[in-house]
Amino acid sequence: MKKLTEADAATAYAKAWNRLDPSEFIDLLTSDARYASQWVFEELASKQAIGDYLTAKMSSIKMNMEKDPEVIVFAELGKTATSLSNRDCVILAQGTRENVKAVVHFGVEDNKIKRYDLSIPELVPINRSGVYPV
Repeated sequence: MKKLTEADAATAYAKAWNRLDPSEFIDLLTSDARYASQWVFEELASKQAIGDYLTAKMSSIKMNMEKDPEVIVFAELGKTATSLSNRDCVILAQGTRENVKAVVHFGVEDNKIKRYDLSIPELVPINRSGVYPV
């Protein structure tokens, strides 16, 4: 069995957003996985809570993207630079590929995703790849 890496986690997350289908990403989470965002006060603290959140968020985007193209999300693979040098990450943009809103990085443990964190892009320098996996 292939060992799950941060790159695998990033690819699964980017595919989830680019397909607006989180099921494969959710399958990779530990039961006690955690999700933190710099925009939200409390972390989500279980696979179930994260799954419910992602499913609802992506469903809302699907319902609204024809009426409002600014809600469309683009998930690009990248690498962090400087202090978090060369870690695999996902760069989330909304509306256009240039309108970067967040950087997501992952913690992998025992072949599962233990946590992922969404950061303000100004705080995490990145190197973009131009790769948007589907």
